[in-house]
This record gives sequence, structure tokens and C-alpha cells, in this order.
Amino acid sequence: MCNSGNSTRWRQEMGARMYSAMGIARDDHEGRHVILRDNLRFFGAPHVALMFMPPNAEERMANDTGLYAQTLMLAMTSHGVASCPQASLGFFCDTIRDTLGISDNKLLFGISFGYADESSPRNQDRMPRAELAETTRFHN
Repeated sequence: MCNSGNSTRWRQEMGARMYSAMGIARDDHEGRHVILRDNLRFFGAPHVALMFMPPNAEERMANDTGLYAQTLMLAMTSHGVASCPQASLGFFCDTIRDTLGISDNKLLFGISFGYADESSPRNQDRMPRAELAETTRFHN
């Protein structure tokens, strides 16, 4: 992955902000485990869309799926529905496929969605966006 140093730094910063907003210290292993379980329960969202690809799909189809997912999330936002992409669900692809009776499709990620609980500490903080120069290089 290109720019993986920035990606790793961003994920660590996002995680630190989220745990801090919820009052969970870095060494609070039980608190962190509770958050992991919450993640696997779709953060309490009433719905989840799972993004699969056929087993013979090429990388370009993963790009198409990602673009579709972004468009879906933007459309939900425009209608007041909150959403959260969850790549971590891919770690449990066998369990999810078995549960749903899906034999061979590749699970890329899920999108949890519903109306946000604005009183939740998790929803009080917004991760700042990276500056354009950090994420994009323009060539003439």
C-alpha cells in the first residue's frame, strides 16, 4: 500500500481519539475488548450491508465495490442516515459466510448504518481530515 506510514499513523490517531472519548486508557484491556465486541455487533446499528465479490473477481472489481460503497454512504448521509465502514469484519469472513450460507464469495468489508445516537461519547468527536498535500500528489 502506498503511503502506508501515513495510513498507520492516521489509524493509530483515530483509535486513540475514539478510546479517549470513551474514557478507555491504552492499557485498559477489558475496556478495549468491550469495544471490539461492540465493533462485531455493528456498533449498535440496526443494519449492515456486506460487500462481497465473486471468487474469480479481479482487483478492479474491489475498486468498483469501494466506489459503490462510498456512493451508498454519501447517499445515506444526505438522507440523515449515519454509516460506518468496517473492514474488520473481513477477519471473520468464514463465520459470516457460514452464517449466511454463502459458499465462496469474498467478503471485503461491511457498512453498519442507521440513525446515530448523538448522545454516545463515540459520536461526540470527529476525526479531522488530512490536508490535501498529505494524501495527494499532483504531476504536470
